[in-house]
Amino acid sequence: MTSNKMVSNKTILAYCAVSMGMTMLSRGFNFYYVKVFLNRYNIQESWFHFSQVLYMVWNAVNDPLFAILQDNTSFLLTRTRREGILYTAPFFALSFLVPWFQFGESSWAVGLHLIVALFLWDTMFTFVGLLCCCLFTEFSADPHTRLKLTRYSTIASLIGAQCIFFLEYASDSLQDFRAFQIAAVCVACCSCLLMVYTGLNAHTQYDLPRQDSSDDLKQAEKGEEADSGFLKQMWQLFSERNFVSFVITNFFQMFHRAFLGGFTAILCEYLVPAEQVATGIRSIFYGLSGPCGGILVIFGTPLVGRLGYFRVIRYSFVWKIAGGMIMYFLVGPSNPWLVMLFILLDSSFSSAAFTLFNMPLSDIADDDKQKYHRRKPISSTVFGSNALVVKPAQSLSPMLVVGILNRYGYEQVKKGSASDTEMDVIKAVMFQFLCFYPVVLGIVQYISWSQFAIRRKIVEVHVAEEKMC
Repeated sequence: MTSNKMVSNKTILAYCAVSMGMTMLSRGFNFYYVKVFLNRYNIQESWFHFSQVLYMVWNAVNDPLFAILQDNTSFLLTRTRREGILYTAPFFALSFLVPWFQFGESSWAVGLHLIVALFLWDTMFTFVGLLCCCLFTEFSADPHTRLKLTRYSTIASLIGAQCIFFLEYASDSLQDFRAFQIAAVCVACCSCLLMVYTGLNAHTQYDLPRQDSSDDLKQAEKGEEADSGFLKQMWQLFSERNFVSFVITNFFQMFHRAFLGGFTAILCEYLVPAEQVATGIRSIFYGLSGPCGGILVIFGTPLVGRLGYFRVIRYSFVWKIAGGMIMYFLVGPSNPWLVMLFILLDSSFSSAAFTLFNMPLSDIADDDKQKYHRRKPISSTVFGSNALVVKPAQSLSPMLVVGILNRYGYEQVKKGSASDTEMDVIKAVMFQFLCFYPVVLGIVQYISWSQFAIRRKIVEVHVAEEKMC
């Protein structure tokens, strides 16, 4: 049975370090790569879509591949979770820098640049991300510990999200691209150091005993897991109602987050004009869009403990539906300050709910371990299978938005050749995206999440444990 012991403060600090490092890289990459390739490199739509399709294919391959490697092999990078993070941290940091140094100005060079950037980024993000999620599951099965890890790692992520402030002010909102490149290098170096610290100190209850074990025992443990077969493990997971319910919900959550992360700056350029809201204010707003979600989690963990993550996540879907309808039918696009407030709230609630998603996935891994009598949770397989379904949303969402925007004249708007009428049309389309994206996704998510059957409350688990003692 999985240990329920509390983890040490050093272990919590190590987990917070990798959370902060990954947040710095992912926030910077997702916030800027679409804008840089669309508005600075002027990538053609055909190349953009082609790169996103290839990106989805690689997504479909690398998640199960890395899950197999991490759960069923004993190579240097897969021997323990912490060693995997330790040795791949420098390469992860380098993958973050690839988009910001242009290969060339021709259309094929820009297209190839985006393909390489997305492939390298997703390779490293997937590998390190799976390891980070496994640490969360394998430190302890105690729900109090997991909620504590969620809270403190959110604080670390909140600090890491401030890289947007740094990058925005250093580059004057990408106006000084050389300064942006220098700032990006600084972010990458800082993130790498944080992940190296995690790699040196993040011991779990499963890798510590193995440090004193013989090589034969190591191979035996790995072999036992491999005997069940990765495909069989996948089939067992996808036969579970809880897992299917979760991945559907998570897919559309990622769909929404990809939209917010990639298009907030673009939407604000047209719906929140500089004549009404200063560029400096908008930079502050961009920086706040990430931290506010983290603040909700930090101060809302007592509520999560009382109500359970199931209800809290479901309430966030109610907000999506109600907020989008109110914004479109009662507020409208005429007040840029209310538009910014809506984007901030939408981003915050979406981010806060997403932060809690490791808890249901970890519960799924624990239930799978108990149901199939495994020696240890197949954490990488659970998180990798989830990513197999969910991560294509990162490509599908921008493809959908860019395709529709270009259909309504966004290409002409970027070139400055659009008429006033065409400008009004594109602004109306952007506002409809802003309002109805969360409404449609929220409805689907509310229905799918209602099928999730693991609805543990931290307080109830604590009472049950006390009675057993």
